[in-house]
Amino acid sequence: MLPCEWELSIAIIGDTGVGKSTFLSMFMTNQFVQRHNDKISVHQKEILVGQKLVQLKLIDISGKEPFRSMAWVHYRTCVGIILIFDLSSRDSYENLKKWYEEIQQYVDQDKIVIRLVGNKCDKLFYDDLEEGKDGGNDRHYIQYEEGEQFAATHQMQYSQTSSSVLSLNQDENYQSIKTIITKFTEEILDFIKKQKESGKLDELIGIRSLKKQVVIQEVKKKINRNSCC
Repeated sequence: MLPCEWELSIAIIGDTGVGKSTFLSMFMTNQFVQRHNDKISVHQKEILVGQKLVQLKLIDISGKEPFRSMAWVHYRTCVGIILIFDLSSRDSYENLKKWYEEIQQYVDQDKIVIRLVGNKCDKLFYDDLEEGKDGGNDRHYIQYEEGEQFAATHQMQYSQTSSSVLSLNQDENYQSIKTIITKFTEEILDFIKKQKESGKLDELIGIRSLKKQVVIQEVKKKINRNSCC
C-alpha cells in the first residue's frame, strides 16, 4: 500500500442550487444523490495521482446565508478552490464575477489554485433531444466558449461535467467528476513543487505533509523508547 505524501484542503463554492453537493456525492460514492447542503460539510478521500497517493479534504460550502458570508474563513485554509456554476442558469454564470472578487478580497492569489467547473451539462444534451426545444442553442444555456473565456481571463482551467450521470460520451467537452478532481489535484501538486523550488513552500496554507508527519512520529517513538530504558 502506497503511503500518502500530502493532505490537500480544497473548498467547493458557488451559488446555491448549482449542484455542489451532488458533485461531491458523485465523486465520493459514484452515485447520484439528490440533496442540498444548507451548511458546511467536510469530506475526506484518498486518490491515486500517477504514482502518488493523495489525501483530499473537500469542504462543501453552502451558497446560502450565513454560510456564504463566512466562506472566506475557509478560503484561507485551502490550497485549492473549485468554483461551480450551473450551465443551465445564466444567473449563476453572471455571479461568478462576485465569487471571484470575493476570493481575491480574502486570499493571496499567488498561494492558491482555482478551477472553474460548469455543472449540469446533461441538460444541454438531453434538452436538445426534446422535440421543439433548442437545448444547447437556447440563449439561457452557457456555451463552452463562454466558460472557457471567463476561466482564461481569470487564469483558471475550465471543465464541464454532470453530477447526475456517470458519462456523456456524446459531448466532446464533457469530463467526469473523477477526471476533473484528479487533474485539479495534479495541478495543485505541480503548484506545490514550484513553490518548493522557489523556497516558498512554507508560505502555503491548506497543505499538510503526511510524509513529514510520519517522520516526526517515528522520532517521537524513538525518543520514548530511549527515555524508558
